[in-house]
Amino acid sequence: MKSRGFVKALLLIAALIGTFYAGMRAQAYLYEDLCLDWGGGRNPGNYPICVIEKDTNAAVAQ
Repeated sequence: MKSRGFVKALLLIAALIGTFYAGMRAQAYLYEDLCLDWGGGRNPGNYPICVIEKDTNAAVAQ
């Protein structure tokens, strides 16, 4: 009986870790997709930040 409870606890821990990892991957994908939708891109060096260049000519034209 004790081993059955131990296996259940291990499965619960593995499920929690797997869920956390899947959530982190989904959040990273959505962040990058939103960044690309805004017209930005990733910094060279693959840093996980969104870089959007400000168009200085657009402000002058108005």
